[in-house]
Amino acid sequence: MTTPVIRAWNPSAREENAFRATDASFQWLCNLPTDLLRQYRGKWVAVKECSVICAADSLDLLLRELGDTDLETVIIDRIERPGWMVYR
Repeated sequence: MTTPVIRAWNPSAREENAFRATDASFQWLCNLPTDLLRQYRGKWVAVKECSVICAADSLDLLLRELGDTDLETVIIDRIERPGWMVYR
């Protein structure tokens, strides 16, 4: 069994600013509307400035499609199947 490596991360000011620049997009992704969840379920997505800029069936394909996009400014995530919704 592999033991996870845990170590402190002390980002530089540049790294922290790049990380913080994606905060709004991260919050937007966490609250993705159901219609977008359904549209992208099972896909890898790249999010920038609160919008999906690219989607693909695999991470390798997504990275190829992004080309030379600055990945420090992009959030990459896989959208899983949305949970059950109950309408009353």
